[in-house]
Amino acid sequence: MHIVVANPDGSNQRSLTGLTTTDVEPKVNPKTGAQIAFVSGRAGRQQIYLMNMDGFDVEHLSEGTGEASNPSWHPNGQFIAFAWTQGYAPGAWNIFVMDVAKRNYVQLTHGEGKNENPVWAPDGKHLVFMSTRSGKPQIWSMTADGQQLRQLTTEGDNSTPTWGR
Repeated sequence: MHIVVANPDGSNQRSLTGLTTTDVEPKVNPKTGAQIAFVSGRAGRQQIYLMNMDGFDVEHLSEGTGEASNPSWHPNGQFIAFAWTQGYAPGAWNIFVMDVAKRNYVQLTHGEGKNENPVWAPDGKHLVFMSTRSGKPQIWSMTADGQQLRQLTTEGDNSTPTWGR
């Protein structure tokens, strides 16, 4: 799998990543439109990378420990929320936020079940995510600092949240 860009009508398709690596989950910086955060296994385990819209200047964002996935840009284009095992036991995913320019990160969840698929609210003040902390996959919300945790769904299995405008 690789990342491809094209015109809205499907013309002018071009691959941004190599055909020998698995590159998935591309997310375009909503503020600049000039960068793509994505997940790749090019160095072994899946990690978060950043590249320009032309596919050049690829940078490793997550530090390489554990596995990282589900990048989600903050509306201001400065931060990325993502799920990361950061060297913990396999499957022990938690939500982190990284300042992309400074490369510092903060852990928002702490081992309460499997926590994945974070998505920023349009106002940038909240995140929604999937967690198994209640026993099965449900959607939860929290403030951008990891506080005010609230379960939003209780029925069925729910795993991939999104925000409306």
